[in-house]
Amino acid sequence: MPIITTAAVTAFLTTLAQKGVDKAFETGSEKVSGDAYNWIKSLFYKDNEPKKILKELQENPKNVEKLSNAAAIINNSIEDDPKFEAYLKEIIEKMSKTVNTISNSKNVITGNVNTGGGNFINGDNNNQMSK
Repeated sequence: MPIITTAAVTAFLTTLAQKGVDKAFETGSEKVSGDAYNWIKSLFYKDNEPKKILKELQENPKNVEKLSNAAAIINNSIEDDPKFEAYLKEIIEKMSKTVNTISNSKNVITGNVNTGGGNFINGDNNNQMSK
């Protein structure tokens, strides 16, 4: 199994803050086990309502201090019971398999668009060259 990086935990916490626990897990191709789901939910929810730290993250998901505090909650839980590390690995692995996809768009640029200093125009009805 891969090492759990701070970046992976931060990405997960940002997703959790933006989507909530149920929607954060529904987009993955593989389902997270019930034990892993219940563990993470118990850390950030009480009576199906977000706890204070998650509410603060929802208000500002990019706040480094709040992300650090939420990561500390996860780390403390793992220190209390090392089996939770396996749950975190499972969550990170299965969430990272969710791929960002763009559909129903014909104006998607893939690859290098370096024009060497020339003009680059993308999109329909872009008549800038005729003006």
